[in-house]
Amino acid sequence: MIERLRHSKIYPILSRLYPALHKALLFCAWQLCSFCPVQKKIVFSNFNGGGFGDNTRYIAEECIRRKIPYKLLWVCRKKDGSFPPELTVIRPDTLSFVYHMSTAAFWVDNTRKLYYFKKKKSQVYIHTWHAGPGLKKIEKDAGSGLTREYIAYAKKDSKNIDLLLSNCRFWTECFKSCFWYDGPILEKGLPKNDLYFRNIPAIRRMVRNYYGLSEDVNLVLYVPTWREDRKLHVYHLDFEGCLEAFETRFGGTWAMLVRLHPNVNAADFDIRYTDRVINASPYDNAQELLAAGDAVITDYSSCGFDYIQLGRLSFLYAEDYEQMKRDKGYYLELDELPTPVAFTNEEMIQNILHFSDEKYRRKREVFMKKMDYYDDGHASEAVVDYILHKS
Repeated sequence: MIERLRHSKIYPILSRLYPALHKALLFCAWQLCSFCPVQKKIVFSNFNGGGFGDNTRYIAEECIRRKIPYKLLWVCRKKDGSFPPELTVIRPDTLSFVYHMSTAAFWVDNTRKLYYFKKKKSQVYIHTWHAGPGLKKIEKDAGSGLTREYIAYAKKDSKNIDLLLSNCRFWTECFKSCFWYDGPILEKGLPKNDLYFRNIPAIRRMVRNYYGLSEDVNLVLYVPTWREDRKLHVYHLDFEGCLEAFETRFGGTWAMLVRLHPNVNAADFDIRYTDRVINASPYDNAQELLAAGDAVITDYSSCGFDYIQLGRLSFLYAEDYEQMKRDKGYYLELDELPTPVAFTNEEMIQNILHFSDEKYRRKREVFMKKMDYYDDGHASEAVVDYILHKS
């Protein structure tokens, strides 16, 4: 029946009509549910329907650990076995989703709500954002890099936020300038960064066992961000050349985990994966990979700054650096980074081969003072303390 309908003459009309009718239905549902009382519920969301991950995951786990008296719900498009039984999974853009959002005492999100919503005065919206400080400017600071539609949603979203999270003084100041937000900022670190302060040896073993690697293998993560124009050429890192350079400069055996951004379709890349160039994009929890790694190569991702904070090896590889500078701009000049910077594969390999421990240490000290980090492994606890205090 459905397949016959797809090939009918009216299908193009229905395909345009259905989204409009669905949007109208949800709008009406928000209006009706606004009359329903707020209940002791917390709705968590990771990229408006993603899996059990990022900052919201660690806050949810802390809620479960402390057995707080709230019903816990997670917004997800596709439920899998990774969710703990204490979490009730609801699908986004459904009537059930609207009802629970409209009646939950707390919303915990890591990205903008790019849809219509109606928040009650008695509801509390905690926004974690999905990254710490990075090189590339974000939100209002990105200027022409944002669409008018996104800006409209972002302004509405920020107007409703009750608490924003920051993991360093530098990031707090950035939020004040770029987020269309002038409310409270909890300066206790990022919940997902709590993992960096836990049992790292156990996490290292777990990740290596998952990929069938021996425990003495060193891991370098290639973790690029994504581009709005979705161009692919900027991701073509010389994986084997980098691994050979790591083994020459630092010794030991090295393997590379290639972790592409969730907004990027890994199938679009002609990457030849081997026993030491490994596809890590399907791995459930990116933070575990980062906690298990020894070095990171990225372009504009905040994980490059995470590794600087941790004192691990951090390298920047960005073929489109000048283009991104024109489009969005950067918060720091390149000479302020302890991270070696490369714009070509040849430069990337040379940066690894000639890496200077002394120079990295010296520039890192200046960088750390500028950032003034707050991460100490207790950010999730601080957020749950806030929730209990507001109850």
